Amino acid sequence: MDTARVDVCYRPIRIAWAIRSGDKDAFRQAVRLNHTMWGGRFNPIVMADRPDDAKRLVELFRADLIIPVGSTPEVVSFPELFPHLITPYIPDQLFLRHSTEPTRAHILDIHNALVHWRTTGEWKSIDERGVRQFVWDADDPLADTFLVHYGDYPAAAEIGIDYLDLLCQATMAIQRRIEKAAPIPIDVHDHPSLGYLSRHGLRQHYSIRPGWDHAGFYVGSADNLDDLVCFWNLRAADISLEFFDPAHASRYAIIKPAAEQRILARLAPLDEHRRQLAIWSRAEEIDQALAPFSGQPLTACRVGGPFFWNGGAVRAPMMILGEASALGVFGRELDKPKVSFALPDKPFSADKWFYTQHLVASVTVADSEDQHTFHPPYVPEWNEFYARTMNFQYNKTRIEPERNGIVISVADHDSFLYGLPVSALVEQLFLSAGFRAKLSGGGLIARQLIARLGGLAGVRAFKIPGVRRLLRTHGPRDVFTKKGALELIGQRDPDNPAASFADHKHLYIEPRPHGTDLTPATVFSYLVEKDMFRIGAELTCPSCNLKNWIAIDALKQNNVCEMCGSGFNGTRQLVDGGFQYRRTGVLGLEKNSQGAVPVVLALQQLEINLSGMRSGNVFAPSYDLVPLGGVPPFEIDLVIILPRTDLDKTDVIVGECKDQGGIINAVDIDNLRRVADALPPDRFEAFILLVKLAPFTPEEIQLAKTLNGPHHRRVIMLTARELEPYHLYERTEKEVGFTAHGGSAAELANITDRIYFQADEAVPPAGAS
Repeated sequence: MDTARVDVCYRPIRIAWAIRSGDKDAFRQAVRLNHTMWGGRFNPIVMADRPDDAKRLVELFRADLIIPVGSTPEVVSFPELFPHLITPYIPDQLFLRHSTEPTRAHILDIHNALVHWRTTGEWKSIDERGVRQFVWDADDPLADTFLVHYGDYPAAAEIGIDYLDLLCQATMAIQRRIEKAAPIPIDVHDHPSLGYLSRHGLRQHYSIRPGWDHAGFYVGSADNLDDLVCFWNLRAADISLEFFDPAHASRYAIIKPAAEQRILARLAPLDEHRRQLAIWSRAEEIDQALAPFSGQPLTACRVGGPFFWNGGAVRAPMMILGEASALGVFGRELDKPKVSFALPDKPFSADKWFYTQHLVASVTVADSEDQHTFHPPYVPEWNEFYARTMNFQYNKTRIEPERNGIVISVADHDSFLYGLPVSALVEQLFLSAGFRAKLSGGGLIARQLIARLGGLAGVRAFKIPGVRRLLRTHGPRDVFTKKGALELIGQRDPDNPAASFADHKHLYIEPRPHGTDLTPATVFSYLVEKDMFRIGAELTCPSCNLKNWIAIDALKQNNVCEMCGSGFNGTRQLVDGGFQYRRTGVLGLEKNSQGAVPVVLALQQLEINLSGMRSGNVFAPSYDLVPLGGVPPFEIDLVIILPRTDLDKTDVIVGECKDQGGIINAVDIDNLRRVADALPPDRFEAFILLVKLAPFTPEEIQLAKTLNGPHHRRVIMLTARELEPYHLYERTEKEVGFTAHGGSAAELANITDRIYFQADEAVPPAGAS
């Protein structure tokens, strides 16, 4: 039974709270509810009546769920903008109230944390420091900043659970008052608070690259809700900040110097440019915010502008409770691979008391195959599609960058994932662009050709010009000898004398002794073994004088003519003639089946040169596309899906491939343009691939150039010059005079632009055959 390593990270469900701008009561309610949740500190708060900004924050924080707080229409309807964030529990309430049982939480909560922490050694030091419940007057001008910093719980009558009582039972927490007429006491730094508990035990996972994360102070007005929400969200991105209101500077007389000293001590081991105290502010003039901290090096971080929250300045990390590796066991179910795995080393309490509580198991599977993938692209809008295809439970999947998020109960002991069929993924991709897709006739031929050769690696034999020439020379019913085949494979092509078999003598199409060269005989034997050609004999019937092709499996000395039905003895013809060969299997379907060759050759070459260390790349042959708007259908020859790392868009390449003698025309260009332009630009970066096994004509180059914009390069052009070597640009570098690598779709597009569109004359692709 096959096995694979499954990496599991446990993380809290991330909630985006939707409030109305100006509604401080809703803000306070959201903050209090966050403090009841383990990991609630990292839940963003968005203003639903500012939908553009709110959407950016939901995207930035990769929210799993939207919960409105308030009754205004824009707040109540805000979750409808995110139909893919389906509530993963029933009923749709944060707290499950029973008439005969205690109220239970649907989200991993602080009660679970307290029970779990009692079993860990690290909790002892926290308990010895003494947990403090800080309280303050409701009319304290800094009250809302205290709520964010030090935390509070909703009233037990409001939610049905008395979290303060649970805390006191577990920790002997002491209440400490902050007087509104006095400086804030140093106790707020010396003792763990309710606010601290909601984040204790979580750490950043490496999968999301950090943006600005400079520790320091947020300078703003404690009375301004925009400042309060901004401050909360920066801390939700795991940026260590203290709130400072210049209007109440005297209140910070004690804790400001202590906080500065503590922050600078933590920054001391970092690089020199990161050791400075950071000052964050929404102030139009950032110098005003820096004034209270003058006299020392500072890093100014201005928070503002419509694109601050999605421009890469701040990036919300993936905060995890812990991670573990499990042994996944592979099986097959519903004609799909299925990996089942345990949920080991749970960093939370799995007691059955908490069976209603949910969190996310973020999973990666160290395996994949040609027709299925466990590494789908990061498109959150496809959550339900992924759920129904890979896990069945339509509301329990949250796709993540490079990972699969599965919503689990704390009481679950195991889980599973199905491999996502490549065909289903491609169909979903084109559906998002407004096309129904299905494998075309050419795609079926290419797919069978790849399967017959054992995957894309086996297609390397088609790099040899003589192999392609053999296919073009003999149709499906033509018969030829081994001698004739070896001559075609090994001889120079009269149409391209520069290409020779010797160029490929170091090519490995199958294992062979190291240091030995590839020969035409070895190539032909490989193709026959892979059932590209069938051994047999062509015998003439003495009765009707017509020729009969008889495969070796059916060949006998006494045969029956398939034309006239007469029996005849073919012994003398066999003795005098020997064996012959004919195209068979997938290559024998139709005369132009070799049209699949440039498709599979392009897929093979790009798989080698674009994959690198990444998983989840999809290389699929031809599809028929039917526009949903009723425009006539058309075919594309290939589609390649290249998920990038982190939160980057997924690269998608759609292409047109022509054999020698084929022409790329304006219709081909327009069809590819329609597909590329229709792909959702917020999730995909579209590229257009043009492949020919002959040089591009000047007319084709001009048509291709129209696919680019003034500052947008997306067309990739490849000929046999690029497809025949192991590395794409081995030969090209010698001709064009500059070094080219082409490890990504964007690099390929830039190199194409430099070769074909920037030069006074296009560089002719030599070596095509």
